[in-house]
Amino acid sequence: MHKLRILFILSLFSINGFSQADTVRHYIDTTLILLKNNSLYSKKVDWKLVSQQVRDKSKTARTKAETFEALKIAFDALNDKHAAYYQYDDQYKPENPQLNARITDSLKAAWKRGLKIENKMIGNIAYISIPTMGVGKQADIDRYANWIYDAVNQLNDKQPKGWVVDLRMNGGGNIRPMLGGLAMFFNDGIYTYYIDKDGITSDEAGFQNGDFVIDGKIQATITSKIKAIDNAKVAILIGPGTASSGEGVAVVFNQRENSKSFGTDSAGLANATNGFVFNYNLSYFLLSVAKIANKNKAVLPEIVKPDIYVTENESFADLPNDPAVKEALKWLQTGK
Repeated sequence: MHKLRILFILSLFSINGFSQADTVRHYIDTTLILLKNNSLYSKKVDWKLVSQQVRDKSKTARTKAETFEALKIAFDALNDKHAAYYQYDDQYKPENPQLNARITDSLKAAWKRGLKIENKMIGNIAYISIPTMGVGKQADIDRYANWIYDAVNQLNDKQPKGWVVDLRMNGGGNIRPMLGGLAMFFNDGIYTYYIDKDGITSDEAGFQNGDFVIDGKIQATITSKIKAIDNAKVAILIGPGTASSGEGVAVVFNQRENSKSFGTDSAGLANATNGFVFNYNLSYFLLSVAKIANKNKAVLPEIVKPDIYVTENESFADLPNDPAVKEALKWLQTGK
């Protein structure tokens, strides 16, 4: 899940006074320091060995652009599946073959049809899907949060016996509109923190007066609030398509009473990322920088596991017969 603050390292040195070789070496050193100081997985890396490998690989590099393959060595050493690396015209994102093998044809087909909020009644149970939300501007955060909130409100008017919140197509983006739009399901209080590689805690997140807040600040402005439904029975659906901030939403629901999750393991990217822009905006790293912790500051796994495993393939085109939906409906209706 993306944290909004982005670190801009505009220029750590002046080109004046350096030869081209000096500039390239300094660029490599700067990049290695950036990775070492900020990555969540930094302490697992033998930086002396990796630094030497990078320098050996980059011996023939005459420009900063030519260091891309060498710096990939350091980037790969982090084994950060949530990361990305862009430099000039080159871009690189680590492969995740284990996750890719878990993506079913039914999930691919659902993604191809397009991501949207789907809200409907299945019998006397309310169903709503929460898609990826790749927004950053506050106006868009507010708009998307109200989009979700209004969809919940429409279903709530039908007085459902329980709720299904489907996160199986939610690949991440910005958690703020997601939890802002779902705030009515939660009691006031702290639910999660971020904790970095050095154990430093930040981003105290929770709910206050029906709003999603971080460090006490409202993250999405809801225009027309409804009465809290924090005692409602809620089934959460997760799977390999649930990633990043989608996993973050699942984690928050897991801290809630009267909720239960169904499906299969999430993507395994339940952490916080930061973007680092440097080299005059020509280079960029997206790095995992913190793990998610619960209200007691206990670090949580990066894979979100369901309470009830449902291994049969999804059926997004026929939700009443979708295996995970059927199990969720059974629990909501009977408690078993």
